[in-house]
Amino acid sequence: MKNYQSPWAALLWSFALPGFGQLYNRDYIIAFTLIALELIINYLSNLNLSILHTFHGHFAHSHSVVKFQHGLFYPSIWGFSMWQAFNKAKRMNGDGSKVYLTGLLFGLVAGMNISLFAHHILPSPVYSGLATGVIGAAIGNIAEKLINKVRNK
Repeated sequence: MKNYQSPWAALLWSFALPGFGQLYNRDYIIAFTLIALELIINYLSNLNLSILHTFHGHFAHSHSVVKFQHGLFYPSIWGFSMWQAFNKAKRMNGDGSKVYLTGLLFGLVAGMNISLFAHHILPSPVYSGLATGVIGAAIGNIAEKLINKVRNK
């Protein structure tokens, strides 16, 4: 008998740290690759330092420490990690005929990257990135549902 892998648990583990959902799914090569990429990009972009200054309300300083040329990679690693972990768990449970949450997580990544590109007019790279990511995720999810509805007619 196969063990059940919760797709939502896998997604939430990857939400916490890219690669942890893959560890949950026992997908070790991609897990350690994503963890290494997360650590490298986090270090090169000064993301944690920017988050610290943001949480203290020092938005100008948060902008000055983050290195956007490296930070632009982080949303992609984060979004891919959640998407892959969720869909891998679905496949492990025998539901591999469809891919799930593509619009939602693509929209999240696109929204966060748009915010990082427009960082000079937004108050905080962290809060703005999360806010535009949520908006992008909502738009992506709606677009995916509309596309699937049209395709299934």
